[in-house]
Amino acid sequence: MNSSGLVCPVTKRPLTTDGAGNLATDDGSISYPVKNGIPILLGPDAVTDRSPWPRDINAPQYDEAYKEMEFYNSAGYEHARQIRETGSLDNSDSAGLRHLGSVARLSEAERGPFPASDVWFSETIDIAAERDCYRHIGPVQRKRVIQIGGKGSIAVLLLLAGAGESFLLTPMHGEACVAMELASLFGLQDRLRCVVGIAEEIPIEDCYVDVCYVGGCVHHMRTEVAFLEIARILTPRGKFAAIEPWRAPGYTLGTRIFGKREPNAFCSPLDKDRVAPIFRAFSNAQYVQHGSLTRYPSIVAQKAGIVLSVPHAAWVADIDDTICNCIPFARKLGSGVALLATK
Repeated sequence: MNSSGLVCPVTKRPLTTDGAGNLATDDGSISYPVKNGIPILLGPDAVTDRSPWPRDINAPQYDEAYKEMEFYNSAGYEHARQIRETGSLDNSDSAGLRHLGSVARLSEAERGPFPASDVWFSETIDIAAERDCYRHIGPVQRKRVIQIGGKGSIAVLLLLAGAGESFLLTPMHGEACVAMELASLFGLQDRLRCVVGIAEEIPIEDCYVDVCYVGGCVHHMRTEVAFLEIARILTPRGKFAAIEPWRAPGYTLGTRIFGKREPNAFCSPLDKDRVAPIFRAFSNAQYVQHGSLTRYPSIVAQKAGIVLSVPHAAWVADIDDTICNCIPFARKLGSGVALLATK
């Protein structure tokens, strides 16, 4: 198991494989378990006599992850089993995984360059923010990239786009198992590394990755801590991008009438206060709102089984942005946002 670049999430001391197959700090005082080849680098899971030590799983940085582990691990293990047994993503209930499968079937020439070719895009509700993010992180050839949160579909997609090495950091072991199966399915095992951990305590050494992408998970984070951690692990001029929901008037009205896109007690959309730390963590940062007119109607249509193709969704998003650019403050009503930052 490759442990280079990994550090203790709490102390940031380097980790190496010990005699029992676990990961331990260089002084041997702290060790972490490895499950199915995936390091479990969460403070409460450490084996150590050091005191004081963060064991409280109800502490703010751990609370959500540990409360939701049973559900997301179970779902992840089932997705991983399906991929392993079927050897295909065609019938997955995840649109993101089906899209990844379609991209993987294409030749390099058919895919075209990332992110210039439209084949790389998969979002329909948030296609405008996805385009912002991919264009911001730009070509990824031979770069070291990381996806934080999720099942690893973007981490693998960026490998198909030419990244040299890709990480997935997720608090859910089941999601990491999905990513491992995806890498195995496409013959990318030697270039994907999965780690169980949280964005508030990233177990990766300083200045180690070139690109960080987050798809809909920043709003689950303590941003005043997570943004600093993300900036810490990026190389100088490294890029960070994220697609997120935004607490605009449209969000408040839309959820009141139609309900949340994905009901979740921990799902709290971003606002100016929660995004403010990004401007302290990065030398250059911005957020771009989209979907003032069409995002919630699109969500309602999707719930009713009407799903636009990516080209049609992009056309709708472009019209939305064009109209709102002509109306003062209209873009500020958008309930979808792209976070874009450079270290």
